[in-house]
Amino acid sequence: MSHAPRPLRLALGIDVGGTTIKGGVVSVEDGARVVEGIESFDKDVPAAEIWRRVAALVQRLEGACGQTFQRIGVGCAGLFDRGTGEVLASANMPNLEGHYLTSGVEAALGGTREVRLENDANVAAFGEQWWGAGQGVKDLVLVTLGTGVGGGVVIDDELFLGPRGNAGELGHVVVYPKPSGGPYDAPYAKELECPCGSYGCGERLISASAASRRARDAGLTGDLRAIADAARNSNGPERALMHTIGRDLGATLATMVTLFDVGHFAIGGGFGAALDVLQSGAEEVLLERRYGDAPVTLIGAKLGGDAGWIGAARLTIETA
Repeated sequence: MSHAPRPLRLALGIDVGGTTIKGGVVSVEDGARVVEGIESFDKDVPAAEIWRRVAALVQRLEGACGQTFQRIGVGCAGLFDRGTGEVLASANMPNLEGHYLTSGVEAALGGTREVRLENDANVAAFGEQWWGAGQGVKDLVLVTLGTGVGGGVVIDDELFLGPRGNAGELGHVVVYPKPSGGPYDAPYAKELECPCGSYGCGERLISASAASRRARDAGLTGDLRAIADAARNSNGPERALMHTIGRDLGATLATMVTLFDVGHFAIGGGFGAALDVLQSGAEEVLLERRYGDAPVTLIGAKLGGDAGWIGAARLTIETA
C-alpha cells in the first residue's frame, strides 16, 4: 500500500526594520526557505500602516506556499512589554512607541491569528542557532558588528532573555572602565563615552563605526573593507589595528564565556566580514582571560539578513 508523503511542517516569520519588513516561510525539518518576501514603508508612517503592511506580507507569503498560519512570529527592534505587546522604546522607529504590535498585527489579520513578538537581535540569534552558524550546537551567542553592536544569547536551545527581558546587550559590556580621576586624566578618551551613559563599552571599540574612527585616528582610511584587505595582504599598520580591535572583541566575548559558560560565537553584521583578520586577536584574549579551559569557537554568521525572520518563525513552534 502506498502512502501519501507527509506534508512539510512549516513556520512563518516576520522581521520589522526601520523602513523594511522582511518575511518568509521556513521548513521546520530541514531549514529550507520555502518562500520569502519584502515590504517597504516610509520612515514616519503611523504604526497602524506598518501593522497593515505586515499583514499584507503575511497573506502574500501564505498565498505563495498555499498554507494559512495560525501563529506568526515577529521580530522588531526595540523594547517591549512581552505581556501586552506594547512597544516601550524603539530608537529606529519611535512612531511605534506606545502602540501594541501584537494586537495591532492580529487585528490587521482579521483577529484570527496569534502573533508572537521578540526583539530583532534575539530572533536573529535564535535563527542562527537553529539553521545557521550554530546548527547542531545547543548554545550560541550572536554578535553583530554594525553601526552599533547587537546580538542575542541562546542557551540549551532556548533564548536567554533574563528576568526583565534585557539580557544579551553585548555592546554594553565594559571593556575599558573610565579612569577614576575623571575627564581631566590623561588616559581619559572622550570617544569612549557611550550614549548608554557608561564608558568604554564594546560598542565604542568594536562596532563598524568605532573601527572606522579608530582607523582614521591611526592615520589610515576609514574604509573598513580596504583596511581588512590590507590586513590580509601585508603585515602593516592595518593588520596591527585589526589585531587590536580583535583583542577588544575577545575581551567582550571572554566576559560572556565566564558568566554563561557559552562556547560558540557567531560574528555577523557588516564588519563581521572581517572576522578572519580579527580572529587572532580575539582568540588571544580569550585564552588570556576566560575562566576554565573549555574550547571556544568563533565562526562567521551564515544567515545574513534572513536570520531575523527565520528566528521569528521559530518562535511559533510548539515544543510541548
